[in-house]
Amino acid sequence: MDENKDYNEEKIDEYNVIPHKHTGGWIKFALVLIVLFLACYLAVYYVLDQMRHAYYMPAMPVESIDRILQEQDRMFERDMSAFPMHDKAMMVVKNPVETYKDDNLDAYKMIINLKPFNNNPDNLSIDIQSNKVSIKGKTEKTGKHSEKVYAFSQSFILPENIDIEKVSKQKHGHKYIITMPIDD
Repeated sequence: MDENKDYNEEKIDEYNVIPHKHTGGWIKFALVLIVLFLACYLAVYYVLDQMRHAYYMPAMPVESIDRILQEQDRMFERDMSAFPMHDKAMMVVKNPVETYKDDNLDAYKMIINLKPFNNNPDNLSIDIQSNKVSIKGKTEKTGKHSEKVYAFSQSFILPENIDIEKVSKQKHGHKYIITMPIDD
């Protein structure tokens, strides 16, 4: 009987269901991983958001931008005056030619600013064809320590033909006005 008892005890131990101590361990591990991932994500998001705010500069009004650009131009002119080659450098100048259609006269008008050309229309070369106008100009200024060359060339294509024989040219102060009647 003792043998039967041992056998029964072994059988009970063998088939006895004892709850495992580590059954919820993998769930805890997964939750810890999820929490760790969320914490890292939020930390990176916070750092990037702070960097974005640190470098964020709201849009400035146009007046401020104009003022800043003028200030930079003055600084550039002041700083570049120390370099002797600065006067020979190419400079961007406002277009000296304005073109518009005068409906009252049924003609096109070109107004050329003569200041860059020493107020002399002889420094200009104007070629007028049926619907194309080409303007070229060049002037040179020499000083004690500098030499400035101003050259300009531009062609205009007009939507209508011009009566070349009726083209008139007049000088008014610093302006050279070319009137080009439209051919009927």
